[in-house]
Amino acid sequence: MAYHLAGGFCPIQDWYAAQDIEVQAAFDAALTTLSATADWSDTWQFKELTKAHAGLGEIRFKLEGPPIRRLRPVGIWPPIVEGEFILLVGCEKNRNVYIPHDAFTSALEYKRRWEEREGEVHEYI
Repeated sequence: MAYHLAGGFCPIQDWYAAQDIEVQAAFDAALTTLSATADWSDTWQFKELTKAHAGLGEIRFKLEGPPIRRLRPVGIWPPIVEGEFILLVGCEKNRNVYIPHDAFTSALEYKRRWEEREGEVHEYI
């Protein structure tokens, strides 16, 4: 599922559209794998976030380089409805730096808006 702000803006779809075909294919493959996985905690392709980012989870995939690229689409975790991970934003991790640098701040803001019933969720395609 993908979160759409009031007015129709969808941050994850904008992020996806800005990526090259290799990133898009790797993201699609990660989503396919996770959709067939009952317990996401059993796979390296997902991480539940903690501390300042509690309430979020990140899908993890990478492209072999050089340079190696580590991509991290972020969504609401645990799912509000079982089996429905709501994608919020996408980002790239380079060592301990995220691009964009405010990706998690934005994700937490979008999560707050969703919890206040602002915006809509649509099937991610």
